Amino acid sequence: MSTGTTIAAPVASKTARPAGLRRFWPRPKSVAGQIALLGGAAIVASHAAAAVALFAMREPWRAETRPGVAANRLAVIARLLDETAPEGRDAIIAAAGRSLPNLRLEAWQGTPPAIESERLRERPIIGRLLDGYGRELALADLAPDASPEEPPVLHIGLRTPAGAQLQATLPDDALEPPKRGAIIFSFLFLATTLTLLTVWATRALTAPLAQLAGAAEAFGTSRVPLPLPRRGPDEVLALAAALDRMRARVNRLIDDRTQMLAAISHDLRTPITRLRLRAEFIEDDQARERTLRDLDQMNALVEAALAYARDERGAEGGSTAEKPLIDIASLVQTVCDDYSDTGANVSMEQARHVLIRAHPEDLERAVNNLVDNAVKYAGSARLSVSKCTNGVAIEVADDGPGIPESERHAMLQPFVRGDRARNLNDASGFGLGLSIVLAIVEAHDGRLTLENRPAGGLSARIELPGTLAATGGQNARQPEAA
Repeated sequence: MSTGTTIAAPVASKTARPAGLRRFWPRPKSVAGQIALLGGAAIVASHAAAAVALFAMREPWRAETRPGVAANRLAVIARLLDETAPEGRDAIIAAAGRSLPNLRLEAWQGTPPAIESERLRERPIIGRLLDGYGRELALADLAPDASPEEPPVLHIGLRTPAGAQLQATLPDDALEPPKRGAIIFSFLFLATTLTLLTVWATRALTAPLAQLAGAAEAFGTSRVPLPLPRRGPDEVLALAAALDRMRARVNRLIDDRTQMLAAISHDLRTPITRLRLRAEFIEDDQARERTLRDLDQMNALVEAALAYARDERGAEGGSTAEKPLIDIASLVQTVCDDYSDTGANVSMEQARHVLIRAHPEDLERAVNNLVDNAVKYAGSARLSVSKCTNGVAIEVADDGPGIPESERHAMLQPFVRGDRARNLNDASGFGLGLSIVLAIVEAHDGRLTLENRPAGGLSARIELPGTLAATGGQNARQPEAA
């Protein structure tokens, strides 16, 4: 209910970046500029990765020095000779020799052996040559006993099915597979770069928004207001500054309203007291009784308004060190016993002894209000204390008519009563009970929920955090170190 009175300092309209960072990293200050920067950086990274892949897989300046390229070109020349008339083959060999000096192409008049040598059959370059030619070729090893050369070469003679013959020198290096590593590296580099760039840009854009959302969520609760973002896009800073000014105005309005309510309620006590004294001198018994009843209702309304104002003003609560250590089950049991002594049908169903730090008077008043509503509208109340995920839960259940879901939020507002047909003559309340409970619960960083039970009736549940120690039985143990 209460928003507290702590107001954050005004948010700077501009980001405070070091001069050196602004000089070397001129990041746009608007969301649109930063998104444009992200898109441009992604394009640059993509082109950089493509350039790396192109550089890694480019053809060398002298492609014929690569075994696979040399074998394919020799296969092309052999097919060309095979399709040319015998008188034109020498010219083709001479022209090819001038164009491809590394192959050392010359005419050859030798005779290939009937069986190829073992040395030729095991060479990968020969397999590439045969694959490139696509038909049967007769091959001869022209230098089987030659001394090793650097780089290693293979001197061969070949004859096509049409009778064309030539000799050539092929590089005898191992065939290099396609550079899959370069391709994989390029794609991994691109994916990693774009991922890191996207994550960085997303965090840079959303972190101020998340901080702003957290500050807005904390506003209106008992928590200390979170600081507003001071760095980020200009749009976020403008929104943070507007939220800061709105928070200050709302706090001033709430403080003024609470002070006015407390002042009016306090000042009404004196005239109510004087009217009570004068009413005692009324001779008509019926008129005196009605007047005193009206004055009692007015006094009860004043007391309820003062209690509500006091709980709202103290909604920030004290620190953990200022709150005493209490056994919440014993406190609830005390409330149950007090109502039972007056003849009310109030029972304790479950008592899990849990030690927490809280203000006992405030929590007792909150439980009293819930039990009073249950007894008033249902005739009975069942109380329980149990452990929950965040701490301890106090539940007050009844078998009454419950509250429609559409009205539950309104029932937590001040001066809203469950029975809209009632009036002050019924002396049934002023609609401040649940509002006071909510203020007390939020002052302890807790949560109040109202739910209709499946079997009928209402369940009012208070969840309080900050559990220090708990016991499974009826005897509380010493609190463990927090």
